[in-house]
Amino acid sequence: MSSPVTALVVETNYLIASAIENPLTKSGFKVVVALDEAEAREAIVSYDIAVAIIDFSLRHGGPEALVSQLDAARVPYIFCTAASAEEVEEHFPGARVLEKPFGDDLLLSLVAEAARYGSEPLHSRTLDASPIPVPL
Repeated sequence: MSSPVTALVVETNYLIASAIENPLTKSGFKVVVALDEAEAREAIVSYDIAVAIIDFSLRHGGPEALVSQLDAARVPYIFCTAASAEEVEEHFPGARVLEKPFGDDLLLSLVAEAARYGSEPLHSRTLDASPIPVPL
C-alpha cells in the first residue's frame, strides 16, 4: 500500500482550516495544518508536501513569500479565498483558486488536479478529461 499524499493547509481561521482538513483526511490525504506563515514555512521543510491550500488573505502580509518557497520546492498550490478568482489572478496569473464558500467535491477535485499536474501553471497545459484519482 502506498503512503498517503501530504497536503498542507495554510489557513488563519481554525474553523475554515478544519472544513478543508476533514474531507481531505476522509479521502486518504495526510493533512498538515498551519495557522500562520511561520508554521507553513516550517512544514514545507519538515514534510514531503505534495500540494498546498493557502488562504489568500494571510495575516501579517500577503502570501508572496510563502508562494516563493512553494515554487522553489516545486509544490503546487491552490488559493482558498473569499476574494474573487480575478483578484487572485491579478497577483498570481494562472493560479488555481478555490472560492469560499466551497463544497467538498470541488475541494477534492482541485487538490487531486493540483497533485496530478504539480506546479505547472494552469495556462501552460492542456486539460486532461480523464478521471482524477483521489486517494481512498
